[in-house]
Amino acid sequence: MNENLHVVVLIMAAGASRRMKGVKQLLPWKNSNFLTETINTVQKSKARTVSVVLGSNAERIERECNLNQLGVNVIINPNWDEGLGNSIAIGVKGILRKFYDLDGILICLADQPLLTTEYFDSIIRQFKKDTSKIVATNYGKRVGVPALFPQFLFNELKCLNGDQGARDILENNIKKIVSIDAHNRQLDIDTEEEYHKLITQTKIKNDE
Repeated sequence: MNENLHVVVLIMAAGASRRMKGVKQLLPWKNSNFLTETINTVQKSKARTVSVVLGSNAERIERECNLNQLGVNVIINPNWDEGLGNSIAIGVKGILRKFYDLDGILICLADQPLLTTEYFDSIIRQFKKDTSKIVATNYGKRVGVPALFPQFLFNELKCLNGDQGARDILENNIKKIVSIDAHNRQLDIDTEEEYHKLITQTKIKNDE
């Protein structure tokens, strides 16, 4: 098991969050907002570096999150409205221009606020056991992000487009996937109702 793996986390934060009033990446959460807290969470993990893909509202997000102070590699996708797959491709291309010795790219979203540093570390630990495998999050009948992709899939990631994200890559490599359980922390927040439910449940739990 290689203890010196170079894993980059790629945070997807380029979308316009049309089902949410306001900018989802900047929704208040914990001590700051969704994106900043996601960055803080993954920076505490055993991943070596963190990259963020921005698109819609990029300048505002970069400014309000003080990304130039957080030590992350910011990648701007001017074609963010072409979908998540396009933003993943732009992000992976940006990472590979900057880093040459990568073992894996761990793709995650900025709107899964319950995921913990420990969970990201569990993905990386599993990947270290066999760096030819994809390590993905179990969603019951399917797997998804956060997912750690090995080197042999970098070229496929660079060719993604549309709204599917990396779903096709995962489905086409199902025998090469190790899935792990996030214990219901993989919830992603897409609507105001889901956000308010999250805040209410978190407050109740903190008050107990």
